[in-house]
Amino acid sequence: MGPLFAYSLVPVLSVALLLCFTAALRGRNARGLALYCLATALWSGALLLLCIPGTAWVGQRFVTVGAFISATYLHAAYDVTRQRSYRLVALAYAVAVVVTGIGVFIPNILYGPVALRRGPLFWPSMVLAVSAAVVPLVHLARSYRHEAPERRPVLRSLGIAGALAYSGSIGNALLLSSGYAVPLGMYLVLAALLVLVHVINAHQAPGDRRLLERSLVYSAMAAVLSAGFLFGVLTLMAGSGQPFLAEYRVGAFFLLALAALAFEPVRQGLQEWLGRRLLKGRATGSELAAALAAQEARADQAARLAELGQFTSAVAHEVRNPLGVLSAHLKLLERRGGDAESVAAMREQIERASHFVDELLRYGRPRPLDLRRVDVPATLALAGSTARQGLGALAPEVEIEFSGSESLEVEADQAQLSQVFVILLENALLALREVPSPRLRVRCERGEHGLRVHVEDSGPGIPSELLPRLFQPFVTGRKREGPRPGTGLGLAIARGIVERHAGNIRARRSEVLGGASFEVELPYAQPVSIAAATS
Repeated sequence: MGPLFAYSLVPVLSVALLLCFTAALRGRNARGLALYCLATALWSGALLLLCIPGTAWVGQRFVTVGAFISATYLHAAYDVTRQRSYRLVALAYAVAVVVTGIGVFIPNILYGPVALRRGPLFWPSMVLAVSAAVVPLVHLARSYRHEAPERRPVLRSLGIAGALAYSGSIGNALLLSSGYAVPLGMYLVLAALLVLVHVINAHQAPGDRRLLERSLVYSAMAAVLSAGFLFGVLTLMAGSGQPFLAEYRVGAFFLLALAALAFEPVRQGLQEWLGRRLLKGRATGSELAAALAAQEARADQAARLAELGQFTSAVAHEVRNPLGVLSAHLKLLERRGGDAESVAAMREQIERASHFVDELLRYGRPRPLDLRRVDVPATLALAGSTARQGLGALAPEVEIEFSGSESLEVEADQAQLSQVFVILLENALLALREVPSPRLRVRCERGEHGLRVHVEDSGPGIPSELLPRLFQPFVTGRKREGPRPGTGLGLAIARGIVERHAGNIRARRSEVLGGASFEVELPYAQPVSIAAATS
């Protein structure tokens, strides 16, 4: 095999190892993806051994490790689509073990010497490879139709990566077995790995994803500098009577740069592990970088909120004054015997506009936190009473079922926390107005990292198309017209308050009651940075 084919294997091997370590060390539910990248790296490594005369016999025996690519790809497809039964994956691994074993112990049965001609079982193995390729691609195509819209790009990227990888690996086998050592198939495999980056990113926490993207840029520069140092050393040694150094030093530069980049996640993980063991109480580099990224995000959000606060103040001034004038003239009209129905309709619209201005100010100009120990069950009971009084006649006849009534305390701003619960309970009560047998349940439970509050109802639930953007401003599931129209700011205000308390809020369908379910998670004590900012 020529040097062109060997050089085409180096980036495939390096990128495969890089993605393997990234998925294994940073990914969530990405075991199949890590194993797929590892199988690709082992297969390309075996092909690289074929290019070296002294190790060609080793590469010929282990090149059939490529059978694991099909098994691990099926494993990755099952992980991405969250399957429960992995029996077919276990069968695929068993077949890969058999095929690899045949290649190790009877190398000439699949490929001829140095893999440049076909063995007696070459075509049956190709039929098996094509069949194995079809199974996960069909599985992804079937799952695509039933997957949530936000998950479909991940499935699409995994399908494209699989199609490219299979085309490249099968095309590579056909070319090699025909005596043509050309790297066209390896370029397709490399393209598949680059597409796979999107899938692996989707299996990382947002903070890790941003951290990895930044660290790899610096890692690439460090790899080039390290390889440049070696390049200089080899240049100085070129006159030492070793002619091969002058011939291969450029290739060594390229190889070492890619190798340094491939093992960057391992270096980071080892450095963090040693740092935690040797420097206890000190933050690791990744933790500092993640804290810096979080601080930048908070600063950016603070700047946007300050700009929004100025905007809402201007809106409030420009809208409230006309509303006040309209309200005063409406009273005069009522005293002069104006039509009662018209006056009531006008008053309702003025109150609606005033309510919207109040909500806009509450969203755009959040108050600082006044932290103290808050009894959450007592605050929930008070919020339930407040929500009923606020809705008045619109509140349905339903008893709020409270559970977890023991004293559960968190450090929070009681007024703002009560506002969150009032928003959630008002939404639930409004959703139950036309339900025959309404049920509303509120429960508190202790979690490992904080207190969780669940608000569930038996209403119609949240439309699936609305769920991904439910907490965005001006998004509402209620009609703009009606007895209590939605402004689209209530849940956005609730999310802002919860996030300022270092908590999070989630929405989904209630598995027990069938309606909407909201979960608020709050830490028992506020982080030092938040507590210091409010003191």
